[in-house]
Amino acid sequence: MTFWQKVSLVVFSLLFAFAVVFSYLINAQLIDRPLKPWHMQPAVDADTLSAEYMSSYQLLDKRPVLRRFADSSRTTVAVLVDGWGVPFDTSLLREDFAVFGDLPHKDYLHARLANRTRHAELSELRVIWDSTTQRNGIYLFGGDSLEYGRNLYIDSLGYNRHVFCQRCGDSVVFALLDSLLSDSLVLGSDSLAQGVDSLVRDGVNVLSVTTWDSRDGDRQKLRATLSQVAALARKHLEVRFVLVGSHRPNLGDPKIRRESFAHWVPVTILN
Repeated sequence: MTFWQKVSLVVFSLLFAFAVVFSYLINAQLIDRPLKPWHMQPAVDADTLSAEYMSSYQLLDKRPVLRRFADSSRTTVAVLVDGWGVPFDTSLLREDFAVFGDLPHKDYLHARLANRTRHAELSELRVIWDSTTQRNGIYLFGGDSLEYGRNLYIDSLGYNRHVFCQRCGDSVVFALLDSLLSDSLVLGSDSLAQGVDSLVRDGVNVLSVTTWDSRDGDRQKLRATLSQVAALARKHLEVRFVLVGSHRPNLGDPKIRRESFAHWVPVTILN
């Protein structure tokens, strides 16, 4: 083999090696790790609470909040606030909790395993734990009852009444809830309630609501929902209100989602 043949062989080998390495790098970036949609992209430090959060709030584990804080001696209203998460900016959560500043309240942060409303409802709003327990409570919802099969799986949570006001919004649902807690309200053919005393006497200990308006992460809508709950709690100081976020806002502006913790939600207990 001549000198130039050896040089050609070396150059070809180097070019071949470069082509193999270059092809591997390109495939690793474009094929093995394709660009995912925004809602599937991981967030940086999405589960690591800041030192300010950890020092300011008591942390709750994944056990259901309603089971932990329901008061069996009186009526409890559980409100699952859809799209209410824990933002990286601590001042935003302080603004949310400030809505309840004039009420007896205690604020917490709660671990949430999945970012789905269905998971939150099945985890947080269950009022019976086995088939031998009598059904109890009323569930109200003012959004799309067919979404995610909600009209089907809510039946497994143990409520003896479901009130689906199809896409009527939170204000209508809270008005119905107010009527249940204060005045006579007729659902179907039965007079269901005559004030809180009758609710307790008739064995209706839990009324639950999943909000609809707040789910897209819009802070004005969230503030309106929280303010409506606060107004109800001021009117019915004899009732315990348990508010818990469903998950960080997954709908609407992707930036809002990326600026919230993946597996933490706010909790506040009123009255």
